[in-house]
Amino acid sequence: MRKYLNIDLKDQDVKIDEIDGEDVIVVGRHLIAKILLEKNIATVDPLSPDNPLIFSAGPFAGSNFSNANRLSVGCKSPLTGGIKEANAGGTFAFAMGQLEISGITLNGASKDWVVIYINKDGRIIYDDATPYLNKGNFEVAEMLLEKYGDKVSLGICSPVGEYGGLISGISFTDPEHRPTRIAARGGVGAVMGSKKVKAIVIDKNKMP
Repeated sequence: MRKYLNIDLKDQDVKIDEIDGEDVIVVGRHLIAKILLEKNIATVDPLSPDNPLIFSAGPFAGSNFSNANRLSVGCKSPLTGGIKEANAGGTFAFAMGQLEISGITLNGASKDWVVIYINKDGRIIYDDATPYLNKGNFEVAEMLLEKYGDKVSLGICSPVGEYGGLISGISFTDPEHRPTRIAARGGVGAVMGSKKVKAIVIDKNKMP
């Protein structure tokens, strides 16, 4: 049994679904395509609030199995207009698995720039992202680690993503807390920027 988080950025609300069986196993690219087709995104502007941004982790995420902690990030691509899945390493999927989160969908767009913090108790907190805007990924990572501690994983929208650069990706922290693992394909960073989400911070629940 795992959880799926559907986050409404406009209202800062979240719907948490309990999932099991095939819904935990058949994820990644398949899940991204399924969600986007169900939402009928063919005619949706990729940089509009109607384009969901999806983070999907595998069934063994949070464990030490080889390749278990890859992350799929997907949306309608602002580059191609098609369904796009970008894959990344790092610790983000591991942190999701540690909190028994299978996936996260960001729906709509925030009025103001936010950092989304998912803590080890499952609470979702929206913090002001103004201090982190127009700064490079490494500087932002240092600032976020100072605020939230080093038992977290980060997903960061770059300055290029803030301005809607269509080749921008989303950076994730590696085991040394550096934002060096990137979901780089399809302009997913521009979609994150269009939603005014500067970063997602997730507690690593079982880390000492």
